[in-house]
Amino acid sequence: MQSCTRITIKFVYAMVTAFTVIMFSDAGAAELDANPDTLPMFGQPKIARPEKLQKADEAFIRDNTLRYKTRQAASSAFTAQGWSAVKTKQLDVAMLRFNQAWLLNGKNYAAFWGFGAVLSERGRLLEAIEQLETARELIDEPAQRSALLTDLATVYSEYAASLPAERQLERAQRFVIANSRFSESLENDPSFAPGWREWAISLYRQERYGEAWIRVKRARELRAEPFPPEFLDKLSAKMAEPK
Repeated sequence: MQSCTRITIKFVYAMVTAFTVIMFSDAGAAELDANPDTLPMFGQPKIARPEKLQKADEAFIRDNTLRYKTRQAASSAFTAQGWSAVKTKQLDVAMLRFNQAWLLNGKNYAAFWGFGAVLSERGRLLEAIEQLETARELIDEPAQRSALLTDLATVYSEYAASLPAERQLERAQRFVIANSRFSESLENDPSFAPGWREWAISLYRQERYGEAWIRVKRARELRAEPFPPEFLDKLSAKMAEPK
């Protein structure tokens, strides 16, 4: 009887392992089948760029360098078009524009910021974090640093909140990083109102209600975008606003 039990356990384990391999193989295949224009960096390095498209890329770079005078200026122009597409929820168009911006300047932090924004809108939060962390490493415009860090912290917080109860340790770790990025953002610019606003919302998710109220107060003082009424109702239900 004991021998049969061991065989059954081994069989179940083998089936689970096979299912896991198939699941991840299918996920990888799905990405390979996807339109490269809709993936960061045209899906590279996982998806090799065909020679025909490499030549088209070279022509694109040459033509737009002539048009905008420098590759950096051209990259900035396509980044701006990408953000315009994000605002109108044209996510495939946005990703293509950010890819073109990256093609022109592989060190353009704003292109990676754009990748993160599109992935976040699509609900692919962990992938968004990876792109936003790259943007954080590359950013060379101090005036934009607080906004980027706030976006990054917000995605960390959203990802942590999405994790199931059995992943409490990872959830806690992600919230720690979120708090670190919020802190970094506001050390860079203490008057950056959106940072205080988003941190308040994140702290509510962490059940740190007193700290959330402190950030709410500071966001209001700096005239941040108003909090959603339902957020304030939920926070008040957990803890009355301090007087």
